[in-house]
Amino acid sequence: MIARIFLLLFLLGHSAIASAVWVRLVAIGPSHAELQINDATRTMRPGQDSPEGVRLLSVSGGHAEIQANGNVHRLRLGERISPMLALRADSRGHYATELGINGRRTVALLDTGASGIAMSRNEADRLGIAYRDARKIALRTAAGESAAYLVNLESVQAGSITLRDVEAMISILPDSPAVVLLGMSFLRRVEMVKDGDRLLLIQTR
Repeated sequence: MIARIFLLLFLLGHSAIASAVWVRLVAIGPSHAELQINDATRTMRPGQDSPEGVRLLSVSGGHAEIQANGNVHRLRLGERISPMLALRADSRGHYATELGINGRRTVALLDTGASGIAMSRNEADRLGIAYRDARKIALRTAAGESAAYLVNLESVQAGSITLRDVEAMISILPDSPAVVLLGMSFLRRVEMVKDGDRLLLIQTR
């Protein structure tokens, strides 16, 4: 499991962070659609791209097909899509995801038992996180008593979800935890929905 995660981490490199959008279909005509994209309303024809990165693919039969947040969606009048992340558990029941922290890429495991995002000191250094002047807090882990620096991350991205000002704990230990843990400082700000064999994380705002 750990080897697979670090292979993903190696392949990710420094890929770009995408901007998330909310899209609602507010009107439709024979050759155009009116979309509310975040706080703007735009009238678009098939093949057009909005400044926010939404493409109208087609309109037909009372539906509009769009590409947004890296996925293709078929919307009925009044329907809305939100930034989201769909995950499937591995054979051990773990959910792993690519993560962008302050614009740099890593891999994390979802951990509803962690109060915040948690990472090792070495990983924080690799991601360029300033923590050495941050407040220290005591931690109780499975391995015993420890301590961590408490910081606020400027941005955290998972899939098309982007959250700002997210609390994180940087362990005083150089290599523990072995992977980043995506804890409740992120998860409590999204909606978690079980959809068959998938876990959906949906950004509500």
